[in-house]
Amino acid sequence: MEILAALPADLRRAVDNLVVLLEEEPDPEHRQALGIPSGENLYGMFEGPTLAERDRASIAWPSRIRLFRRPLEADFGDDPFRLRAEIRRTLLHELGHYFGLSEEALGRLGLE
Repeated sequence: MEILAALPADLRRAVDNLVVLLEEEPDPEHRQALGIPSGENLYGMFEGPTLAERDRASIAWPSRIRLFRRPLEADFGDDPFRLRAEIRRTLLHELGHYFGLSEEALGRLGLE
């Protein structure tokens, strides 16, 4: 994925044990776990230990970022440039969680 390839070298190394999945849409369990109402779109989610948690506990299994194709296309599919920008923003948002940033911190960075 070119977004990950464009990260600075030290950040690219930090995501070596991170899996990015493209799925059709979130499962009801994903929505429930995040408190997302059924009528609201969910574009992506982070699962697993953060980078700091991985380092402290020597965790071997990969963390995951899930991106959801149908909600992204439903809201941005009419404009390929907006769709690409939203995929990038969503992936950067979820990467922020992997690096340990809160929703508040991501909002300050413009990645709400």
